[in-house]
Order: sequence, then structure tokens, then C-alpha cells
Amino acid sequence: MFKNIQKQLLLKYPLLWNTKFIPMLIIGVLLNLIYFFIGYADGTLDFTKYYHSGLDFTFFSFSTLISLIILILWLVSYFKNNSFKRFYTKSKYALFFEWIQIVVIVLLLSMFYFPFEFGKQLHKRNYLSEEIAKERCDILSSADFFIDGSFDEAEIDSVRSVLNDTNVNGEYKAVERIYLDHVNILGKKYSPTALINRNVAEFSFFTREQDSVRGLKIRKFLATNNTIEVKKLMRNYFSILKEHKLPTNLTEDKWFSITYNYPEFKKYELINPKSPFTKDESYAYYEPYTKHGYDYAAHDKTYSAYYIEHNVLKDNYRQISGAYTSPFFEIEPILVLLYCVFGFSMLIFSFRVTSGRSWLIALVSYGVFNIVIGIISGVSREFLTYPILLIMSFLVVVGLFFSVVLAKKTKSKTMVLLNLIIWLFGGLIPTIYLTYMECYQNSISARLNYNYNLDPHYNFLNDNVTTMFGLNIILVIIGMFFMSKVIRSWKGVSEE
Repeated sequence: MFKNIQKQLLLKYPLLWNTKFIPMLIIGVLLNLIYFFIGYADGTLDFTKYYHSGLDFTFFSFSTLISLIILILWLVSYFKNNSFKRFYTKSKYALFFEWIQIVVIVLLLSMFYFPFEFGKQLHKRNYLSEEIAKERCDILSSADFFIDGSFDEAEIDSVRSVLNDTNVNGEYKAVERIYLDHVNILGKKYSPTALINRNVAEFSFFTREQDSVRGLKIRKFLATNNTIEVKKLMRNYFSILKEHKLPTNLTEDKWFSITYNYPEFKKYELINPKSPFTKDESYAYYEPYTKHGYDYAAHDKTYSAYYIEHNVLKDNYRQISGAYTSPFFEIEPILVLLYCVFGFSMLIFSFRVTSGRSWLIALVSYGVFNIVIGIISGVSREFLTYPILLIMSFLVVVGLFFSVVLAKKTKSKTMVLLNLIIWLFGGLIPTIYLTYMECYQNSISARLNYNYNLDPHYNFLNDNVTTMFGLNIILVIIGMFFMSKVIRSWKGVSEE
């Protein structure tokens, strides 16, 4: 099938035939579909177990190896025929379209992580709608109050505490925080280890403020002896537990009776948040199942004989809430991928339009140049020396190249310069932007006593670094459009 496609392309669309774009497009799409389904399978949740990704570094190493092998085979085939040099005259925009095809091929072979993560995240979202998942996370978060939730700290005793290192009558006093023996909740004093001083569990669906409001709501239920709402919460929790067939030796009535102790809420039993039969201990950062006991000691927990497979339930719902609150695609990793793809495509494209000899000379020259300006920067002990020299050198190279092109002098002397221009122009704007940002920071450091956040212009520069990198991608594409026309004109300059 591929041979027939290539034959038709050779007759009708020689550029697509030359780059092997259609076969590589099919291979790239199929590979990414495979990675998507692998990710979808890896996102499977078993609500009776902790979630573990079944794939590790080995999988991604294997994926990288497959992409490299396919890329090398494509490059061998692609470099066999160079229509720019041998076969036929290029149309005005043919070089630009050829570069775009190189970018697409390299992108398809290197983006396997993204369809994999997309499939995994999509599968986790598909278990429950966002509305139902958020409602259930609210119930699980609230129920933590009556199982094994953490405690709020008591207030610091400002009279007996030493809040800063100090000297009193010539005697050094180190920081020492002493806490009150009670907490004030809704106008009443309770023991710091009272059940009413518990915290709710955190889920990514909710902000800290929403968690605080939820905790306050439960404390109001307890302080006003609203047993109806407390029992309703426990009933809703048990319905989720039973739906997922998780073990417990509690009933709703028993759970209420051993934890609810109005009005002091001081005497209660600790519910073990994991079954003693749980085999997976990867998340078992709680103290082990021990014995029947009362009260809570901050560093010496003793659980009652009752347990609920609460930690497993929380872990799975945290996976779902994380899938909903995390975007499918984040801009920073995408930009990193695009810059790597564009950089590699520039290397391929420059090799294509110049020669292997000039490409190697340019590579060695660039390496030596970086060593030299690195030494100069080190001797000057000034960080900005390197980017400034890099920018100035790039402008000199551009000037030399265009002086030859406009004067239509010998082309062979500019091949090395053309390679350097293609490689470096994509990083010109980020280098200028970051250099200016560093210079501006140095100029305001003394005036603002190194507190850069007080300067609105610096904040603007700092807040828009990602935007700058994104816009630069667009400018690189526009720049390559015009550069391809320049390279086409450059081809007409004589070799000698």
C-alpha cells in the first residue's frame, strides 16, 4: 500500500514523495493511538486497592528507542534524494512546506508522553461525572472527621512562649513555642484532642478555604448536637463504601456510638483507616493496627478494634479528583516539547539545504565559540557577558551572510554561516528577553533592596516569560517562511 501511495505522490506531489510524509504521518498517528490506549489501560482504577501505574521508566525508555529507530530509518530514506540540490527547481514556498513536514514528522515521533497521559487521565474521569465525584469527595472529606483526621493546633501561649531568639538579663533564650491546653471553637473551650478539633481530608477539588468552611460546618453540627446531620453523613459514607465493596467491621449505629460523645467529645475510639487484611502497604504511613483504646495521643496512636478501608477509598477518589482538576495539556511541557522539536527540525533542515561538510564545520565552530565566550564570561565574572556576546555574534553572522547574498558573491563561503543562522535565530528573542530582564533586575536591585516584586515592570516581565516563549514559536514559523525564500535565492549564487 505504501509503495502505491508513494508512486502516486511521485507523479503528482513530488515534495510529499521526497519527504515520505504520508507514510510517516500514518506511522506517527498509529503510534500515538497505541500510546493513548496504553495510557487508557494504565488509568484503570480498582477501588479495592491503591492505585499504582503499571508502567515505569522502562516503558518510556522503550518508547523513546522505538521513536529513534523509526526516525533514523526515515532520515536514511529522506537524505537519499535531495531535490533542492539535484532534481528540479523548487517552487517559491517549497522549502518552507518541506520544513513544516519535517516538524510534523519529528513531533509525531516524540510526543508519545502526551497521548499516554491523556488516555490515563480520560479513563479516570470516565468513572464518575465531575458533579458526582465532587459530591462524593465532599462526603469522604467530611467523614475523615470521624475516622482518623488530623487535629488543629492549639493557640500559642504568648506569655510563656519565646517567639524569637532573644536575650533576657544577659541569658540567651531560643525560640520555644508553648501551646495552650485548650482550643476555642464557636465560643467554647475544648481539649486540643477533642473530636471536634479534627480536620477534614483534602482533595484537589477543593481549596483550603472550602476545606475550612466544610470543617466549620461539621463543628457546628457537633457543637449544636445536630445528630441528624452527623448520622446522614455516616449513612452517605457507608453507601459509597458498600458500592465499592470495601471491608469494614462497623455499622452506622456502632460508628456513631463509639465516636459521638456530646458535649465534650473527648472520649471516643479511633477507627483504623485501613483493614488489617490490606496487603498493599505502599500508602500505609499510618501507625499499625494495635488494640482497643480511647483518646488520641499525638505521637502514640492506638486504634480500636474497628476498621474501615478508608485510605484506599480516599486514594482512588483523589485519583479521580486529580484527573478533573489537572488540565489535559499544560502549556509548559508542551512548549518544552515544541522547542526540542523545532531545534531538531532545524538541524535536519540545515543539513538538507547546505552540505554535510559545512554542517559539521558549523557544529564544531559553534562548540569552540561557546567555549571561548564561556571563558570570557568566567574571567569577567559577569553572567550577562555570555548572552550579550552571543547576540552580538549572531547579528555579525547575519550581516556577513546577507552581504554575500545581496552582492551575489561565492556561495560556498556562506554555507557555515547559513547553518549557524538556522540554528540560532529561534533562540534570539528569548535570549534578548531574558538578558533584558536580568539587566533590569540588576538596575533595580539596589533601589528596592533586592525586593524585585515591588517593581511593576519587573513583575510584568516575570509573569509573561511563558507567553514570550509561546509567541516566539509563532515568530519562528513566520521567520522560517521568509528564510526559506532567502535560502531559495541563495541557491542561485555561484559555488565559486
